[in-house]
Amino acid sequence: MNILHIDSCALGDHSSSRQHTAAIITELAITHPHATFQYRDLAAAPLSHASGPLLQVLSQRWDANIPMSAELSAEAMQSASLLEEFKGADLILIGAPMHNFSVPSTLKAWLDRLLELKACAKNQPGKRVILVTSGCISANDAELGHLLNNYEILLKSVFETMGVAQLEMMRGIADLSRIAGLKTAA
Repeated sequence: MNILHIDSCALGDHSSSRQHTAAIITELAITHPHATFQYRDLAAAPLSHASGPLLQVLSQRWDANIPMSAELSAEAMQSASLLEEFKGADLILIGAPMHNFSVPSTLKAWLDRLLELKACAKNQPGKRVILVTSGCISANDAELGHLLNNYEILLKSVFETMGVAQLEMMRGIADLSRIAGLKTAA
């Protein structure tokens, strides 16, 4: 089993989503001792935001008459590498906290690249994505629950567009009890 672990919150050790993904990874390492793990910290090593020229290259709408810069070529190669990383994983664990009512910009930059490549929009049989969501705003429980419901609908749509059929949402400490369900993941 190949496991890709992605964190995106800029709060470092103070992030509840990072604490939750770390707990899940610890459980996966115990229950799947032969698994390979790959880690990407989108906050510590952020991707550049997708520029117009990069989006044109990724979506194969590049005008061949315009010279390709070394920087743009490197960005396109990095994006292709991110896609291969995504495709090569059987299980993708993503810390996806809600930041200012939306996706953290670090995670959005990663998603922009994958979505624009469109190659990932094919069915991803057997691929499982677990999104660990949390809220980083001051709201009462009812407001936060409503906001997180809307946020999770957005994320679900994104991953369905990417062809992911097995998508699981986990929220907060209460959902960590569901880690046991990972023991049966193949």
